Amino acid sequence: MNITQSVNRTVNLIGVTIAGASAVTFGPEAIGEPEWLFKVDDALIFLLGIGAIVWYLRAGNRYMHSLAPILFVGAAMLLKVFAIIVEFADPEDVGDDFGGLIIFVVATGVLIYQYMNAAKTAESG
Repeated sequence: MNITQSVNRTVNLIGVTIAGASAVTFGPEAIGEPEWLFKVDDALIFLLGIGAIVWYLRAGNRYMHSLAPILFVGAAMLLKVFAIIVEFADPEDVGDDFGGLIIFVVATGVLIYQYMNAAKTAESG
């Protein structure tokens, strides 16, 4: 593994870790939600997290300079926006969605920054 692959692996691992951890965190929330529409976002985030882990473990994906981790976390962020819109009338159900949205907004920003600076980081390493 060369330095470029190492930097790419690190950036990809950050995104996949965030997506995978959110799967474990938000997945069980789908079980306790009262209405099926309230369950959709948490169930899809669970599937996104599993998909991100599978993507990372397949072939050489972890070493590629890829937008996939940004897309996984960005999709989770959009699902939380959807959840806030759907659950806004119920303050008890919408609370966890605001926290999740903040996490995904920050994570998406960090991943975009890391993605854009990966080549520079590899050159300086």
